[in-house]
Amino acid sequence: MNKFDSKEELYFSWYLDQLKASKYINHWERNETSYSLTKGLAHQYTKPMKKVADKALEQTILAPSEYTPDFIIYWEDKAIGTFVSVLNATKGKIDTPFICELPELVSIVETKADFDRNNMSRLAVNNIKFVYEIYSVYINMVKLPGLFNKTFTPDRFLMTDKTFTPRKLNYKNVRTLREFTQSLQE
Repeated sequence: MNKFDSKEELYFSWYLDQLKASKYINHWERNETSYSLTKGLAHQYTKPMKKVADKALEQTILAPSEYTPDFIIYWEDKAIGTFVSVLNATKGKIDTPFICELPELVSIVETKADFDRNNMSRLAVNNIKFVYEIYSVYINMVKLPGLFNKTFTPDRFLMTDKTFTPRKLNYKNVRTLREFTQSLQE
């Protein structure tokens, strides 16, 4: 899986590559920025020693926590209204799959699977809320393959990962990028 932590991240990179090839995004990158959420709690104490000076020690009661989303997307103007809406600048209901913020058209994204075996989406949603509360940075949650069903399926996802044979898809709206953008114009 090389540089990705999950298959969903790999599949989402294919989605982003196709958007880039069609000039909806300028570029994308793996996110390296972590957001500190809690400072943690430590207890300092002294351990008496017999033959040397007493030792000052620290016991961790609550470890500090931080959160690192998966991707950063740099959008082109052409994507506004189709794939991305600008937070606090869009009139009416936001109905695009992504939200970005000004001054740059940038979205930060967390990817998850539609089926959440270990309930990690709940944790990610809480982390996203804390990041927004502390840093005023909105992080988009993307669930795959649900996003593909709502928008388009990347060409590469149509083939299996190893044998490149046609993949069995368990959703009904299997569309190309062109078919998706044309459906919005109808």
